[in-house]
Amino acid sequence: MMANGKESTENEFTPLEQELMDKMTPQHKALMHKLTKKERQSMAQNVKPEYVDLIQSWIGTDEEIERMLFWDKGGKYDDPEWQGLKPVDKQTAQLFERADAHLRELNKEAIEIQRRSDLTLYSQFNTALLFTGMSGAVRCNAEGEEDGKGDFFKGVEIRCIGSVEENINSITIYPLDSDRFQVHFGSRKSNEPQGIWAYTGDSHSLLQLAQTSEKVLPKHGFETMTKSAKDEPLQLDPKEIRKSAMGEGDKLDFGYELKLFASQTVSGIDNALTTADNLSHRFYERFGLETECYKIGKKYGNFFIMREENFDQFLPDTPVKDKGLILLTATLVCRRCRREMDEFRDLAKNYPDVKSALVNLSSPQFKFYEKVFGDMGGGDVDNFRKTAAGVTPFVIVYSADENGVLKFREYLSTAKADKTLSIRGNMEKVVQYFE
Repeated sequence: MMANGKESTENEFTPLEQELMDKMTPQHKALMHKLTKKERQSMAQNVKPEYVDLIQSWIGTDEEIERMLFWDKGGKYDDPEWQGLKPVDKQTAQLFERADAHLRELNKEAIEIQRRSDLTLYSQFNTALLFTGMSGAVRCNAEGEEDGKGDFFKGVEIRCIGSVEENINSITIYPLDSDRFQVHFGSRKSNEPQGIWAYTGDSHSLLQLAQTSEKVLPKHGFETMTKSAKDEPLQLDPKEIRKSAMGEGDKLDFGYELKLFASQTVSGIDNALTTADNLSHRFYERFGLETECYKIGKKYGNFFIMREENFDQFLPDTPVKDKGLILLTATLVCRRCRREMDEFRDLAKNYPDVKSALVNLSSPQFKFYEKVFGDMGGGDVDNFRKTAAGVTPFVIVYSADENGVLKFREYLSTAKADKTLSIRGNMEKVVQYFE
C-alpha cells in the first residue's frame, strides 16, 4: 500500500495488523504492503487473529484462484484450428503479442485482487477481471481479405468474463491503418462490428443498459448504438424507463435482450489495449452479474433473474406446476459470489428439471425481503436480519406442498470467515426437496 507516495513500512501497521501478520504465510504478509485503505478498514472490522488460519486455509493457491475466476471456455478462443492461424502482417503479430502479455498481466492482477479481498474479507468489484481468452479477430487470406478458410488472421478478439460456451461477449481490436485501431464490442464480420447482446427483460436491466449506452460509454469517448432483435436502431431514454417502471408512463417492452454497439478509434497498440479494458470495465461494473447469469439461462433455459416486477411469477401464492425453486442471492461486488459463479452454471447444466433464479441484492428487491426474508425469519423480516448467521451468497430452497403451493424449505449460507458455501457440495441436500 502507498502512504504519502511511499510504500508502507512495518512500523506503519496497526497493532492488530501486526498481530494478524504474525499468523500469515509469507505470501499474504507481503500483500499487506499493497492493501488499499478500504481493504485495511475491512480487515480491522472483520478479521480477528483466531480467523487467520481458517481464512488462509480456503483461499487456495494462485492456480486454484485462477481456475475459479476464469472458468468460462468455448468458441474460437479454445479452438486449436483458430489458435493455429498465423498473423497476416507484422502489425497484427505485434498486436497479438502485446495483447497476450497484457491479458497475462491482468490475470495476475485479478488473482491478487481476489486474494486481497479474501484475506481482508472485503467485497469489491475486481477491476482486473475483464477477459478470459483471446484469438484472432477476422480469419483471412494472405492478402488480408476475409476468408473463412484462410490460414491467417487480422486483429484480435478478446472474450469477456461471463461468456458461457458459445454465448460469447467479446471486444475486438482491429487495425484501420498503420497506427490506428478500432476497438469495439463483439466480433467483426464484413468489416462491421457485430455488437453484443444485453439482457433487458425487466425495467432495472433496461435502465442499466440505457444509462450505459447513453451516458457512461459516451462520457468515455465511445460511440454507441442500441438495436432491437429485428436490427432496428433504438433510442433508450432513462427518464421514460423510470416513469414506466413506476407506472407513470407507457409500458415499455423491448423483449429479453437488445444489441449494444460501442466503438472508439485510437492510435497505438497500448492505447487500444487500455481502451478495450475501459470498455469492458464500464459495461461490467454496471451490468456484469446479470450478464453472466443471463448467459447461463440463455444456454440452459432454467436459470432466471428475479426482480421486484417479476417476483410473483416465481413465488406466487397460488399453486404452480413446477416442483420448486432455488434462489441464489448475490451482488456484483461480492468476493464470495465470484467463487460460486461457475457453480451457478453447473447447477443449471446438471439439474435441467430444477428452476433457479438469481436475486441481485444490489437492485430493488422489496417483495423478496418481505416474503423470503420473512419466511426465513419465521414470518418476521427483522428477526431474520437480526439472527442471520450467514452472508451472501444464500441458497434458498422452495418446493411445492401437497397443494402445489411453493413453501420455504431450507436456507444455506456461511459466516464471513468460513469457506464460501459450495452449491455443488450441497446439491444432494437441496434436490431432495424436488424428488
